[in-house]
Amino acid sequence: MAKIFDPNIVNPMLTGFIEELVIKQGNLPVSKPFEVATKPIDEYEGHMRVNAAEKFDVVGYVATINFYASKSDAQAARMPKGALVLYLDSEIADKIFKAAGLQVPYDEDDESMMALSGQLCQLIANALKERLAADGYVTLETSAPAVYKNTIPHGVAFSSDQTEKQEIAFYFFKHKALVIDWTMGPLSRR
Repeated sequence: MAKIFDPNIVNPMLTGFIEELVIKQGNLPVSKPFEVATKPIDEYEGHMRVNAAEKFDVVGYVATINFYASKSDAQAARMPKGALVLYLDSEIADKIFKAAGLQVPYDEDDESMMALSGQLCQLIANALKERLAADGYVTLETSAPAVYKNTIPHGVAFSSDQTEKQEIAFYFFKHKALVIDWTMGPLSRR
């Protein structure tokens, strides 16, 4: 069993990006400080279970991206190095998208909102990838975002040597509105 990549490196990168993009640039005030927790991965048949009902009391949009060690691993969808899952409360997702600078065409259309969830997830994954590379770690490749409503029936691929994930919850409009779950195996330096 491999150790998870250091949360003290990744968590500040992710929280810093959300704070810069949504809170500072987007002027979306927080209701309370973000919360970080280490949780066991709920695994079934080699995939991490994903269910927005565990995060919110309302419908949730879910987007996920996998990280790979190389372009060939990504193209062949081999064992990912890590996974990032973004959960958004559907009732205020449009406000988060607007704060992030994304155009919201029609907030009652689930397909449009799910597509925007994928775009936001891609922005977050790219920021993490770039910040890790700037810190001297190997450059990761990412999958295209996959988007869902409420749950991912088949789960999300992740590095099978991982047993824990990090959960980062952000609070807007007096309740949990955006959650990022991530897991990643150790990364080497360039």
